[in-house]
Amino acid sequence: MSYFRKQSFRSKLKTAFLAVILLSVLMTGGLSYSISAAVLEKNALQLTQDNVVKSAQIIDEKLNKLMLIMMTFMISQPFHDMMRDVVTGDTGRYYTHLNDLDNVFSQARIAEPLIHSIYVSTPIGEFYPSSMNRNRLTEFKDTLLYERIEQEKKNTWVEGHEDMLFSGKERVISLILEPIFDTAVRGVYIIVNIREDGFRKLVSGDTGGGARSFLLNAAGSPVYSMKDPLVLQAVEGRDLTGMISSSRDLSNTFKLGGESYLLNYAHLGIADWTMITIQSKAGVLKDMIYVKWLLVVVALVAFTVTMMVSGAFTRYLLRPLQGLMKVMKRVESNDLTARFESGGGDELAQVGMRFNQMLEQIVVLIGEVTQAQTNKRSAEIKALSAQMDPHFLYNTLNTIYWKLNLKQVKQSQSMVMSLSRLFQLGLNKGQEITTLSKELEHVRMYLELQCSCYEGLFRYEIYVEDEALVTLPIPRILLQPLVENSILHGFRNRESGGIIELEVFDEGARWCIKVSDNGTGMDEEAVRALFRRESEKGYAVSNLIRRLQLYYGDSAALRVDSDPGRGTAVSISLPKREEHQDGRS
Repeated sequence: MSYFRKQSFRSKLKTAFLAVILLSVLMTGGLSYSISAAVLEKNALQLTQDNVVKSAQIIDEKLNKLMLIMMTFMISQPFHDMMRDVVTGDTGRYYTHLNDLDNVFSQARIAEPLIHSIYVSTPIGEFYPSSMNRNRLTEFKDTLLYERIEQEKKNTWVEGHEDMLFSGKERVISLILEPIFDTAVRGVYIIVNIREDGFRKLVSGDTGGGARSFLLNAAGSPVYSMKDPLVLQAVEGRDLTGMISSSRDLSNTFKLGGESYLLNYAHLGIADWTMITIQSKAGVLKDMIYVKWLLVVVALVAFTVTMMVSGAFTRYLLRPLQGLMKVMKRVESNDLTARFESGGGDELAQVGMRFNQMLEQIVVLIGEVTQAQTNKRSAEIKALSAQMDPHFLYNTLNTIYWKLNLKQVKQSQSMVMSLSRLFQLGLNKGQEITTLSKELEHVRMYLELQCSCYEGLFRYEIYVEDEALVTLPIPRILLQPLVENSILHGFRNRESGGIIELEVFDEGARWCIKVSDNGTGMDEEAVRALFRRESEKGYAVSNLIRRLQLYYGDSAALRVDSDPGRGTAVSISLPKREEHQDGRS
């Protein structure tokens, strides 16, 4: 950034051209890319969702067909004859039933090639196709199939497992059914095993474009064994059922191994299974790579063209500015006769013409304004100070006069000496700034004079927290008007018992002077009036604020706290090391 600030305005303008063009191209291209990618992703999700729904419908139809085949099996005559013997407990015709049912088993397997085997468990014996080899080492009641039907007490599907009823240990998915018969009978179970591999192909064969489809049960476990590494990682590393249950949409996105994937799902109607399809988001958006490279090429072309054109533009635009700079350099060398010339009417030309007008006026105004400001401030300070001095002299001389009439010579002499010292400190050799020690002595002389004038009316206390404060500079005659207001206004209705306290505090980088009395006090409206009006008698707070602003600017703060019957406190907060408006510190 510092390097850019050091460059010439021409270089900055040229860079600005390049930045604006490049930024516009990138923003437009980025927005177009984002919109296209969002639309493509939405369309891919919708298309995949349609495929998932159709696949789920196909699987539902396949499972419904399987259920219909088994219903047909259970209403066949051989099955009906076998069930009659089960009800009566007759085992004499077991082999006859086994032979008769073998034909029905074959018909069912021909009707649905996914059927691997059918097994019927009854109290009078087991029935299964004669072409299948029964695993004699495992009883039906020792299998997980029996455990599941006992738990759920209804027709149920058992997810992929190793076939324990027949030899070969093929992986199957089982449907456990209870028989349909006129008379209620217990202990009869029909097991239909369908080939897991064939069912897996049925689920994953209807989606394309790199999508992987699989089934999960209600607990989030796979319905059959997974072979795809990506599917295994998704099932093991993500709570897919949680995502599905918490999402209102039938499609979603998730991250897996640092890559984003699109997820679609559809619930099956015949079982509590959910068909899920995942596909790589990058694979869906792979065609957008061409758009991305096209944007890069457009940005490079725009950058190159701008580089060629911006040089000519900047030279043309900066020609008036360079002329104005030459005029300013002549003015810096005190040549106030220099003038800007331009035949154009643009903003830079208008600036140059106004600069010419400024030069024409500056010779006359520069001295005049400086002198006027100096005279104005000096006159205001002296006028504000002089506004108070006649009042002091009038009150004091009037008191001395009456004491001399009363033959109180010593007190009169003391008052004359105090008055002399008061004037000496107040005049301060013509300087408007004095020290706090002299200002405190000045106000002490004034209070002594007033104590002589109003005997028994009040007493006063002066407290300085840190003696180092007495060397601080302060405008002269700043405190005397505050104690004068306490005497003339605060103690107006008193004959005795008045107290005036003057305290000086250190506040770190600032210091504070507080003048408080126990006089009559003022309400809020009277306090506000102090800041608004000029005083006809005595010294108004508004005048004091004006003096503080002249010396300290906005660094000084004055606060008046007063309540009727509880007295008044005036606090002045001043900076320690700040230069005053008149240049003294």
